Order: sequence, then structure tokens, then C-alpha cells
Amino acid sequence: MIIDQLSNATLLTKQKTEQGMIKVFENSLFRWLCFDDEQAIQSCMLRKKPAKLMLPYQPFMMMWQLLKFDQPPENTCLLGLGGGDLVRYLRKHIPSINIHAVDNDAVVVKFATEYFELYPDQNLTIEINDAEEFIQNSEQYDLLLIDVVKDNALPGFISKKEFWKHCHHSMNDNAVIVLNVIPESEKSFLALLKLLCEEFGHLPLCMGVPDHKNAVLLMPVSEKAIPNLQELKRRGDELQGQSGLPFKVCVKILVKDNVVRF
Repeated sequence: MIIDQLSNATLLTKQKTEQGMIKVFENSLFRWLCFDDEQAIQSCMLRKKPAKLMLPYQPFMMMWQLLKFDQPPENTCLLGLGGGDLVRYLRKHIPSINIHAVDNDAVVVKFATEYFELYPDQNLTIEINDAEEFIQNSEQYDLLLIDVVKDNALPGFISKKEFWKHCHHSMNDNAVIVLNVIPESEKSFLALLKLLCEEFGHLPLCMGVPDHKNAVLLMPVSEKAIPNLQELKRRGDELQGQSGLPFKVCVKILVKDNVVRF
């Protein structure tokens, strides 16, 4: 587990905000960001390979690449920047993609740009804003990544019908939403699935992250974007070779956790 490799750490910086104490640590291999709970790693960067995804749930956040698109996503919105792990991956593997990243904490944004090799330019906009407010008046996106877990908890707006309605309205017809969650309970998780099904007309694809509490949901606007099992495996093999991410394992988990769909 990655947490076992984060020993012999040096504190680079810390600052108190309304969200709590935000800290950046590093050792000889990694640099990482956390809040009050130092065991709950928000972002982790391999210093020699900054674009490599290191946290166990993050490869599942990239499983949207196995879905069927009329054309590759051009405009992406990320709610919850953290240290920018997902941004660095996307910019390396899809250089032409436009990313609008939103985080509600100015200190997080400051630390991400100063310590985690994030450099805003014409293809990367970073906005300090509340995710719930931002999505009400956002542009149209092909890909919406929602990664707003903090200290193993989700903000309340994730459980609001209005939030998902605004998300839906911000998506193009061939778009997909990817959501990282840590359910408080089975009841709250089922309630979230019900909300998504009511808004989009079908259930998301769910993937439990092995040995962790995280679940990642793939919510394509159209069910037509979900490939058949043979195509899913083919795409997983191909993308694993291109990215180095464990997509073959992720596909097995996707099929196991959504056996009715496949």
C-alpha cells in the first residue's frame, strides 16, 4: 500500500484554512498532500514520474477511457483539484485536452501550483470556487471528474437532486461523469444510486476499490457508451499497454461489480 512508502517524511509547508490544516510532505520518492488526518492522503506524486497515478482509486477514475465516444473528450471539468494528480495524468496522456479544474480552497490551489508541478496555460484553467455553485452556471463538458472526498468524507451536495440535475445540464450528449465516493453506509450509497438513476435514466457502473472504502462510479449520459464485454476487455488491454495503469484488473472488478450489465 502507498501509505507504507510514505515514511521518513519532511514537512515542506502547512497552512490553516477553513477546511482545516493543509500539509505537504515529501520523502526521497514521493511528495503528498493531506488535511488534518495525515493517514488520509489527498494527493501523491512520484517525484521522478509526476504524471503517474499513485493512489489506489485513481486508475478507476480513468476507466472512462474504455467507454465508447463519437470522438475523444475535448473539454473536461474536474471538481476537486487537490494536488492535481488527475490533471497531470490527463495532460501527459491526452495533451490536447482542455481542463477546467475547480477547488474551493485557495491554499490547496496555491500548494498544487507551487509543489505539484501544475502550470496553468491555455489548456488548463484553475478556478477557486465552490463546486456546487460552479456547476449551476458551467459550460458544456465531455468529461466531468468529481473528486471531492476530504478526510474520507463527502460534502453534502453529493446527495442533492439539484446538484445532479445541474451536472446533467452541463454535459454534452456523449459525455460521462466519473465520481469518487466513500459511502457512509449502504443506505446512503443506495440513495445516491437512486438519485443518479432518476436523473440519467439508468444506473452508473460501480467499482469497489480493493482493500479501500472507495467506490468509483462511471455515469455515461447515454447507456450506448457502455461497450460489450469483449470490447471492454480489448480496450482494457490496449490502454494498459499505453498508460501502464492496471486496466486489466480494473476491468475484472468492473465486470464482477456489475455482473448484471455484462
